[in-house]
Amino acid sequence: MLARFAFTQRAAAWGVNGLTLLPRLKSLPVLFAVLLRFADCSQAAALALKVVEQAPPKEIDASIGGKLQSKAIQVLDEEKIIYEFWFSNLVPLQSKPASAAKALDAVKETTLLGAVFVPKPKRDYRDDELPAGVYTMRFALQPQDGDHLGTAEYSYFAVLVSSKLDTKLEGITDFKSLVKTSAKGGTGDHPIILSLRPAPSGQGDLPKLNEPAPEHKSIRVKLPAKVGEENTILPFEIVCEGKAKK
Repeated sequence: MLARFAFTQRAAAWGVNGLTLLPRLKSLPVLFAVLLRFADCSQAAALALKVVEQAPPKEIDASIGGKLQSKAIQVLDEEKIIYEFWFSNLVPLQSKPASAAKALDAVKETTLLGAVFVPKPKRDYRDDELPAGVYTMRFALQPQDGDHLGTAEYSYFAVLVSSKLDTKLEGITDFKSLVKTSAKGGTGDHPIILSLRPAPSGQGDLPKLNEPAPEHKSIRVKLPAKVGEENTILPFEIVCEGKAKK
């Protein structure tokens, strides 16, 4: 089911004579591990954001595409796009958020958050296969049951549904249908998910990359929202790198 669903060793110094050199060779695996860790961190730090004027993909149905912004947020790894997001131009809320940190609590399940293009196969937040393609993103909450206990810090998720299967703005209206339809676009029986996190604030120059937790990278965004006739904002973060706890 839905998951609303996520290294310190020290290196020894080299000896200077034959008696100390051999024992110190045992430190080589530790040293290599540390160097690899640095390499991983450097790779993660290579992520960058770029905002471009670009219409939503043609694969998105017109009833959904008309609700998306005309700007795409690209996530790049060494100049290569790994995600391309189009967020909703107006998110209807059930109630006025008590604060920025509580904003996601005001979103109804299955609400359209946007769309995403995945150029190459990746792994989702559960570490399940995320096939290349175009997906809608709909809001969902992690089931409050023992199967999902402790797997994620927050219970908010974007469920990805293949654009071939999500063809009407109001075509998916309940959690069960959302999970089932998302799973059809993957390789297993679990929905395809990206973790969402509350944003402490909707202020500042957004969107921007953030590191909300160890081994996690996220994009902080602020979407136009509405409660009845009152305009407001919906700030949150979507995790583009990181995995759930096992």
